[in-house]
Amino acid sequence: MPRIVIIGGGPAGATVASMLARNGLAVQVWEARRGPAIKVGECLPPSVNPLLEHLGLVERLRGGNHIASYGSRSVWGSPVPVDRDFIFGTNGNGWHLDRFKFEESLAHAAVEAGVDWRYGHRLIACSRETHGWRLAVRTPQGTEFSDADFVVDASGRVARLSRLLGTRTIVYDRLIGAAVFMQSYDGSGDSDARTLIEAVPSGWWYSATLPGGKLIAVYMTDNDLVDPALLRRADEWQALMRKAKHTHQRVAGGHFRSLGVPRLLMAHNARLSQMVGDRWLAVGDAAAAYDPLSSYGISSAMGNGLYAASAIVSFLTGEKDALRSFAEIVDRTYARYLLMHHDRYLMERRWPREPFWQRRHSPTFELNDIARS
Repeated sequence: MPRIVIIGGGPAGATVASMLARNGLAVQVWEARRGPAIKVGECLPPSVNPLLEHLGLVERLRGGNHIASYGSRSVWGSPVPVDRDFIFGTNGNGWHLDRFKFEESLAHAAVEAGVDWRYGHRLIACSRETHGWRLAVRTPQGTEFSDADFVVDASGRVARLSRLLGTRTIVYDRLIGAAVFMQSYDGSGDSDARTLIEAVPSGWWYSATLPGGKLIAVYMTDNDLVDPALLRRADEWQALMRKAKHTHQRVAGGHFRSLGVPRLLMAHNARLSQMVGDRWLAVGDAAAAYDPLSSYGISSAMGNGLYAASAIVSFLTGEKDALRSFAEIVDRTYARYLLMHHDRYLMERRWPREPFWQRRHSPTFELNDIARS
């Protein structure tokens, strides 16, 4: 039986692992963290519900500490908020996640499918051998070596395996986020389970209510328009937030207080120059990462994982072009996304002289990469 090692246990890695195990393959997941983690990226759009149903996760969400979301609100292209209700769609409600519980549910579902899930395992080296792959992994017990017939890079934007193999990452912009988790200190909180998107001259904000009377607020801008070190200062972040009228009203009205200093996050559009190779492929953010404005993060990673699992099964059963076909699907999907993404930013024209918006209104925005690493 072919042995498959998946590097990374996020939504993409967990989805690939579950689907491969359901097909009777021997699958091991190496997750660098010591256990499930609280991550930024907590909103699921209704479009992900069919996939969640396919993976058997809908009932876990309904029975967990998650919030059903029935719409979104945007202040984009106009100072007047515009609501979009999910009730008129065909996929039901979206979700605001307890991300720790969600990550835990993904891992449990994979283990129930037969996956050997290992926390605290970080890939440190790899080499292609005649029989397959020779992998070195750092574990809580020290460095160990392992063999695999196929390897999947599901390590997120860091693309750990792909970088070890010398693959380039094409980066299309400089977007970063400064995120703060908040708690309502008097219990009033915010009963509006909508995601709020608000454009400002130097970028944009999003905020969302979370389980347990919490709220997350994230400021998005380019990393050369502000000193990233300043964004990690609570006072600077608060000063910027007060300039975002609707976001500030939401935070003040719910009597929220910060639970820590702002976290800096990579949020740029990026993709690998090569997503598949000799008995390996990259999936999720490791293959193609999306601007959070799209709300594609988790849903795209899981959908991508589903296609990746199908491609791996086909390849291992003799379909030689299966991996190349998978890469072509990801490339075509990402090309369509970039066009849609550009159009979305063109809808905001209130500050045409501001550098952040000038870049996104340029005809060459996202058509030529500005950096490679």
